[in-house]
Amino acid sequence: MHDGRDWGVVAVFGIVYLGMFLGGLPRLKLDRSGVALLGAIAVLALTGMPLDEAARSVDLPTIVLLFAFMVVAAQMRLGGFYTEVTRRVGAMPLSRAGLLAALIAASGAMSAVFSNDIICLAMTPVVARLCLQRGLDPVPFLIGLACAANIGSAATLIGNPQNMLIGSVLQLDFGAYLREAAVPVAVSLVLLWLWLAFGPGA
Repeated sequence: MHDGRDWGVVAVFGIVYLGMFLGGLPRLKLDRSGVALLGAIAVLALTGMPLDEAARSVDLPTIVLLFAFMVVAAQMRLGGFYTEVTRRVGAMPLSRAGLLAALIAASGAMSAVFSNDIICLAMTPVVARLCLQRGLDPVPFLIGLACAANIGSAATLIGNPQNMLIGSVLQLDFGAYLREAAVPVAVSLVLLWLWLAFGPGA
């Protein structure tokens, strides 16, 4: 049987998820970070979890690593690095299929080193604009960008927050993980390109 606290936690989760989706909560001047923090406080209040136990539930090395990478990635975005890479890819004298391949390769490679979220955020408007300038349908390219960023981020232990947490908790070796993940990631990127370049509706 579930008591009222369980349903309260579920309700808090639903509200937080809604706030993440909307970018904030109506009538509350909170962004996604504020919504998440408010949700955490509400869960602690509902469950009565001691603060020291809650603190032990947080993997601090992962949080610090993620924060550091987000700062670096954000500075590179502000410096125009991702925009310049995208423009250079778009300026290549390539066919539609070739341009898709170059975009998928660039997005996947950068996402393995930087945050995949930042890659999508920074490259999306540039990719859309380049496609329109070249008279191409931007939808397959944007799908390729999003999918390649997520696939590429799986190649390393720093590509996304999940891998950071797994690597930290399990004490995985960076090089050994990369060797294991490189082949399936590369195959997935190739399959993505084949589907977008030559699949239904291409």
